[in-house]
Amino acid sequence: MNEKQQIELAAKLLRISIDEATEYHSIIEDGGLVYVSVPEKGGESIIVDKNGEVLYADSSVGYSQHMEEYKNGTRTPLEAFER
Repeated sequence: MNEKQQIELAAKLLRISIDEATEYHSIIEDGGLVYVSVPEKGGESIIVDKNGEVLYADSSVGYSQHMEEYKNGTRTPLEAFER
């Protein structure tokens, strides 16, 4: 996946617009990861890698903990977003 596709996947999974995901995203250089975090109270975050694997976090999980869990191999199954 390229950066644009990663942002589109993040938008779909977080149920926000692509414009919002683009605005809220940042690139994590080591590993080609896209990090999208909704900057509002209760905002969700997601890490999307180049393989389309993701790790979701709710607002109670800080960036450092989120990244640590990703590095430890934790992933959120895409089926978990089907609601």
